Amino acid sequence: MTPQNHQNKLAIVIPYYKIDFFEETLKSVAAQTNKNFTLYIGNDASPNDPLPIIQKYFEGGTYHYFDYKKNIGGQNLALQWERILENVQEKWFQILGDDDMISENFVDVFYQSLPLVEAKKISVIKFSHQWIDEHDQVIEDFDYDFSELKPSEFFIKKYTHEIQSSLSENIFKLDSYKKIGFQKMTLAWGSDDLAIFLFAQGNNILYTKNSKVKVRISGSSISGSDHLDDQKQKAYFELKEILVTQYSSLFDYQFISGVVEEYLNVSNYKTYNAHYSIIFFYLKHFKIKAFLKALKKIYYIKRKCRLQFPS
Repeated sequence: MTPQNHQNKLAIVIPYYKIDFFEETLKSVAAQTNKNFTLYIGNDASPNDPLPIIQKYFEGGTYHYFDYKKNIGGQNLALQWERILENVQEKWFQILGDDDMISENFVDVFYQSLPLVEAKKISVIKFSHQWIDEHDQVIEDFDYDFSELKPSEFFIKKYTHEIQSSLSENIFKLDSYKKIGFQKMTLAWGSDDLAIFLFAQGNNILYTKNSKVKVRISGSSISGSDHLDDQKQKAYFELKEILVTQYSSLFDYQFISGVVEEYLNVSNYKTYNAHYSIIFFYLKHFKIKAFLKALKKIYYIKRKCRLQFPS
């Protein structure tokens, strides 16, 4: 496993900032039974030097390490992902959280999946995953009964909380990412869901249960942090707007209509600024009454915003 090994088809990318569980993450990568991967670690100007831990598990010259002097993950995590991905040459990549872990057969299962993936032109592989706590204890085990999923089905199931999903348990085709890129939402919360949906490029997402990714839910993670709830809610609000204004044609009317209603309700309740562009969806479907009703609601919300936050 060397950076010069062009036989490797998989890059494991770790955007590093928090040292708390980083050793557990690296230990899981070093324990892979199949060593045909290239490791990329990007230090986002962390106050804690990760090199002693990296050098404990990997010899010099067997990984790429980028010691960035400017923190950009604090602005948006997706910017840090992209900064590291600029260096990736492999055809496939995983973005592994600096507190998450992979089963020792993770890389092996990826290579076993490739013949099917290539035959079906799949560009997103999703692995079964678990939530674990600060002590590596399993909080919940997610194991779904499908083996493939249409991108829109995946998104609707995640949006309606029928399934759970996060970034670490996915492997993406680099070409798909380069064509589309990550959407920059608050905290990059929801950016992973959109990436899975869009990077699939209309082809099925492969779901494999043969290996596990352990996703850590702790007070220091965005997922487990209660004090970030307002920002996460804001991110979901932004996600709704992106869905309706950019991707409504990829979903059925009923789903998007529900998203618009939720968007307006959240905007009204949280006094978020609602944009008129969201309701042009109704005009595209010749739903004039629905459009006029939504128009009236946005006018009311904007008036409420002006009264609450006068300029």
